Amino acid sequence: MCARFVLSTAEKTILQAYAAELVGPFAPNYNIAITDETLVITADEPAIIQPMHFGIVPHHAPALKVDYDSFNSRDDRLLESKIWKPLVEHHKTCLVLTNGFYEWKRIPDGKKVIKEPYMFTLTDRPLFAFAGLWSQWVNPIDKSRYRSFSIITTQSNEIVGEIHEKKRMPVILSKEKEKAWLSKDLSVNSMLELCQPFPDDLMQRVRVSSRINTTNRKDKPNNDEGLIAPENSK
Repeated sequence: MCARFVLSTAEKTILQAYAAELVGPFAPNYNIAITDETLVITADEPAIIQPMHFGIVPHHAPALKVDYDSFNSRDDRLLESKIWKPLVEHHKTCLVLTNGFYEWKRIPDGKKVIKEPYMFTLTDRPLFAFAGLWSQWVNPIDKSRYRSFSIITTQSNEIVGEIHEKKRMPVILSKEKEKAWLSKDLSVNSMLELCQPFPDDLMQRVRVSSRINTTNRKDKPNNDEGLIAPENSK
């Protein structure tokens, strides 16, 4: 799974890495959580980098309500779901831009469980993309649009599986696979074949501050560079 991640790269770096126009303002975010906005590139509009909300609201939803089971979509269940299957078949694919993601190691401590947070990044590039699906919900009253996305997950590799007990991880795309993921000509089977665990030797992890255990809120801000500062690496 992937419920919290980071996009802290400078705007200039994003524009250098992706030949697209950034729509709207951007600010680094070290604590992206469900319902938050962050940047994606879609197969429908590959020339722009646009903000969307984390956690899918299906286009047929009767009201604007985020289901907290809709932030991740399992690669092995995409064609079994009434939410995910239409998005796959209609190529509603997107790249979710990121610098890294968090997972927690659960350590029993008497009657309680300690959650140690780790940040996972790539060794070959500081900015990369998760494979995502997106949807648009239109308000029936004022016709305003709410665009949202999910991150596809797959079986974890070893470096993530050692930490994440459910043995799942986000689908991380190589630069070559990023282009394929946005292709409207790709068959559904070919799309599913892109959903593979990322190579262990191209990833690294570091223990980070337990402050990341708390989401960022307007009344209690928790979104700064100190969240990704290494602690005792393991």
